[in-house]
Amino acid sequence: MSGLPLGRRRALPKPRRPDAGADACDLQFTVDLIGVRRDVVAQVRAGDALVVALVSENAMISAVCRTGDGAVVGALAAFPGLARLLGCLEQEVPYAAHVEEVAPARCVVTVSRAD
Repeated sequence: MSGLPLGRRRALPKPRRPDAGADACDLQFTVDLIGVRRDVVAQVRAGDALVVALVSENAMISAVCRTGDGAVVGALAAFPGLARLLGCLEQEVPYAAHVEEVAPARCVVTVSRAD
């Protein structure tokens, strides 16, 4: 663990900016998940791979991280590059989230393109 108190956000790197001519969906960033589901995160371990999925509910679109069996661990929200990530997910660009840190109510992931 990073030693930061739970609920305290650390400075996060901005998503990689694409080089001239590079794909705008070539994103990579590390972020704390929001709304972590404690019953699901209890089954997650550092080093696990999660699937990043687009969820549409009541005209609201969000990105979530799911376990291999489809359980939602938490949401990706409030970070630089979120709008671009949502746009890429709408274009069906696949992303994976690598679990960096996990605690009873916290999950830190590094998200990157999966193809």
